[in-house]
Amino acid sequence: MVLPVLLVLLLGLVSGANAWNQSQSLSQGGQVAARFAATLPMPTSAEDQDDWLDEIIDRSIAASAGVMDAGTAGRAVCVAYVDPAGAAPDKTASRRMDAAGNRTLGTTECFDDGQGTTAKRVQVVMERDGTLDIGFHRQTLHLSRSVVYRYEVDGGL
Repeated sequence: MVLPVLLVLLLGLVSGANAWNQSQSLSQGGQVAARFAATLPMPTSAEDQDDWLDEIIDRSIAASAGVMDAGTAGRAVCVAYVDPAGAAPDKTASRRMDAAGNRTLGTTECFDDGQGTTAKRVQVVMERDGTLDIGFHRQTLHLSRSVVYRYEVDGGL
């Protein structure tokens, strides 16, 4: 009678560790991409900015240890170059990729990071679905990691 209970707990432990590992891989991918973007000069033309944002999305997926590969349930990535410019016109540019791989442009931040209206920065948000199996119960988890780095190209270190 004790063995089935222990097996259910062991399955839950392994499943939880897998979900935690996926979450850590999301964090790693977001950090690598944000650090890369924070030191990469932002192009001035709109077409080149789209390519710049796409390169950051691709870098985040490549650095996430396979947990963001095509076909992953709930996969989404948002990358934003945030330049609120204080009183000047906002120069924020963002790019979002959904689970199907469709990419859309925007002029908003990926998330509210509380950095104020003057700090230039790069935001990366990575999301995917995961599962937690405990015995005969399966729980779907929404895994999400948000990363923000100060944009260093203009001001230096």
